[in-house]
Amino acid sequence: YKMVLLDNVAFVKALRQLYEGNRDGSVFVTFKSVTETEGAGKKAKTPNATPETYCLVRATNGKSGQKKTKISTQVKTKDVQSFQLQLHKLLVAEMTNLKKVERKRKKKKIQHL
Repeated sequence: YKMVLLDNVAFVKALRQLYEGNRDGSVFVTFKSVTETEGAGKKAKTPNATPETYCLVRATNGKSGQKKTKISTQVKTKDVQSFQLQLHKLLVAEMTNLKKVERKRKKKKIQHL
């Protein structure tokens, strides 16, 4: 189970397949903000390079062994809005097994003077 780096559109399609193939289990999606400068880890060629910021999005089905699936994508700052819209549509469509939480209403106590 190797982490596969996909482009944004392919990631959303793969995430949809992950949700559909895992109806009874869980799917874990994580977001991480990453800032990199050109030549990170080495001596930078240009000392005043502006750091590139992107969001690393990872998803897994949480299983172990051969059945584990791990996917990821890098969302650039300019693509965040369109990616969020695609992801929102997917999450609303696939989260059908959530149970509604019943809330108990608290009765106000009447104080007698």
